[in-house]
Amino acid sequence: MALFPQGLTNVDQRCNAGERRVLHQLKRCLDDDCLVWHDVPIGPRARQPDFVVLSPRQGVLLLEVKDWRRSTLVGATRDRAELQTARGRVTEANPLRQARDVALELVDLMQRDPALVHAEGPFRGKLLFPYGFGVVFSRLTRDEVAGSDFGEVFPAHQVLMRDDLEESVDAGEFHKRLWGLFTVSYPHTLTLPQRDRIRWHLFPELRLPAQGALDFSGDAAQGPDTAPPPLPDLLQVMDLQQEQVARTLGEGHRVIHGAAGSGKTMILVYRAQLLAAAARPGQPVLVLCFNRTLADRIDAALRGRGVDERVQVRTFHSWCQDVVASYQLRLPPPQARGDREAWYEELVRTVERALETGFVPGGQYSALLVDEAHDFDDAWLRMAVRLVDPATSSLLVLYDDAQSIYRRKRRRFSFASVGIEARGRTSILRMNYRNTAEVLALAVHCAQGLLEGGEPAREGGGDGDDAVPRVLPASAGRRGALPVLVQGRDAREEAELVAERIERAHAAGRPLEEMAVLCRTRYLMKPFEAALARRRIAVQSMNAQAFRRFDWQRASVKLLTLHSAKGLEFPLVFVAGLQAMPMANESIDEALQLLYVAMTRATHELVLSAHGRSPVVERVHTSLAEVARRFAARADTAAG
Repeated sequence: MALFPQGLTNVDQRCNAGERRVLHQLKRCLDDDCLVWHDVPIGPRARQPDFVVLSPRQGVLLLEVKDWRRSTLVGATRDRAELQTARGRVTEANPLRQARDVALELVDLMQRDPALVHAEGPFRGKLLFPYGFGVVFSRLTRDEVAGSDFGEVFPAHQVLMRDDLEESVDAGEFHKRLWGLFTVSYPHTLTLPQRDRIRWHLFPELRLPAQGALDFSGDAAQGPDTAPPPLPDLLQVMDLQQEQVARTLGEGHRVIHGAAGSGKTMILVYRAQLLAAAARPGQPVLVLCFNRTLADRIDAALRGRGVDERVQVRTFHSWCQDVVASYQLRLPPPQARGDREAWYEELVRTVERALETGFVPGGQYSALLVDEAHDFDDAWLRMAVRLVDPATSSLLVLYDDAQSIYRRKRRRFSFASVGIEARGRTSILRMNYRNTAEVLALAVHCAQGLLEGGEPAREGGGDGDDAVPRVLPASAGRRGALPVLVQGRDAREEAELVAERIERAHAAGRPLEEMAVLCRTRYLMKPFEAALARRRIAVQSMNAQAFRRFDWQRASVKLLTLHSAKGLEFPLVFVAGLQAMPMANESIDEALQLLYVAMTRATHELVLSAHGRSPVVERVHTSLAEVARRFAARADTAAG
């Protein structure tokens, strides 16, 4: 059976009678490796054919479906069809012309992609794979149109009829009729990267902006005649599981458990974009997360996709401050607080009491999406449930217990205990696409033992799916350089070694905005700021006196704390000052869990640095040796 990324049940519910006949025949006859989408916008003009079929051996096929009766169809030309309806005579566009125009538009678009065309020879510049288009008349039989001029407007080789949709039709015979709709036919089997490049062109909403520069101007700025940017690697488009999860998220409470780099935040952005289009005035969509840098990144991603104020992005504490200001809740002013953590606790308690008493009304948001839910206290999640309109109960929670770096002790709880009823509506994302195999191997080895345990991860349903699993990341197999550890005699020398590598990387073509230096605390950033300044390398540092937030569009190296980097990614990451870990108030396990999160920010290259000894430095040293040994053994095996 073909794969339906929107979910077969969802598609079936959305189909009209004629489309449903086509759906069931595609389901019955197509092979397992075919992909089928129904009524989704495709291409730069967001045109919506009734069905898009992508076969690895046949190519791309667009289908328009018409449930017309013979008595309904009065006449047709190349451009128009005249119909007799209950409203009288109406004129519609010729569906075959519609399908043809969309197909040719997509062909023109994909022919601009060098990876999808012949590089040389007589077919140079032409698509590597076939394409086709056609119309399915789900109610008309061949006998009904025999003897008329129907075939002059709708040639037999470009249409399917009701006869082709009967269950008595052999699957092989249906294949012949369906693939006969192709304008050209020749042997070519799509590779997986080619298939994903086609999906990238078909569905702009699945495109992933390169986060190294965090430039979210994205596709919204592209006109229909603008050549699409190249698709460099797998990180640029959702994989099929991610797409299926994103497209099948319905109303009600939903939970996604995902390993680092598995695309949780990207799915959240996609989902928020869809929800924004349906949001009612005065009832926006709310996105909550823990740290401010991630909130800024999500907000920038949504604005770059053309999403307006119908989606509000806040950290949980900034949202609480908004509530205090809007409802004039009594709270000591921030400048009067002596203990910052105690003030934030009182802030949350104040808002929680106001929600419980009804002074602040619940159900204010048409939907709520929570990123980094593993860092939320139980009370915060209970408050989140109250905020969603009961008419939709649209709550999406993204969770990875392996990245819970703010809670000192791992929380043992069920989602039901905080009011999240997601039994049977959970998804598991295991595949890590962010990191190279070498970076992920080091991160996992350093965190050995910390990623194991917990409840088994059950997808979709079951008695255990209300518990909190730890999802072990699986590598997508993307290869890169082995991470390295550089060590200086003191803080200045360590900073100089790091700055020298940044300078060399930039000279070799790596943009400054694709590099980040991560430190355990802000005061550790000072030597790196000075070393970069001596080389006149532009930098933005969280340690700067006037720092409020990053200008992600500015070409500069970013200096962040390990905590603030959570949810972000950069092609080249330096995790510096390892000698300071673990700090006096944390255990070695807490330090290694934080290090795991920091190392998995690197999409291509990872450099670690220190200027002294510590348990974390020793763990990194031994883990690097083991990872290098493993990859050397694999290379020897492959060579043999």
